[in-house]
Amino acid sequence: MVYPTKQQAFIWLKRRQNVRPYKIADELNVSRPFVSKAQRIAEERIDKLLRHAASINRIKIRHIDTRYGIAAGFCPAYGMETYILYSPKIGVQTWFNHEGECGTCDHINQCVDTLQQLAEEWEIPIPDDRPPTDLSTYLFDKITRRLKWVKEKE
Repeated sequence: MVYPTKQQAFIWLKRRQNVRPYKIADELNVSRPFVSKAQRIAEERIDKLLRHAASINRIKIRHIDTRYGIAAGFCPAYGMETYILYSPKIGVQTWFNHEGECGTCDHINQCVDTLQQLAEEWEIPIPDDRPPTDLSTYLFDKITRRLKWVKEKE
């Protein structure tokens, strides 16, 4: 699988942040058609990365949004909801939505760092006093609502 180049990832992230193509073109000293093409190529590559991660983990994708670099699905092997994310800083991450024993896990710092990075990219403030499993539930709830994959509670 081929990741977006650094320039494609930069353009993709700027577009995700709703920066207009002409502003990106001015910043990079390139043409607007170049920005559009780089965005399209980045999204195609991200789509392949997300689908490949789903395939190797046997995740059935329910939703995918390459503009935001996220897919959501269900992993029958583990019986749980799963999120696959692309980030220029952390690459492709597969997050199994589970109840963990964070206090006894050797990977707690890695999980917290990943969630903080995702929260920063999505511009979602997260509380510092929760274990990663609670933070992930909070974060992915906010993300899926923002993408309108989940209906708001009435």
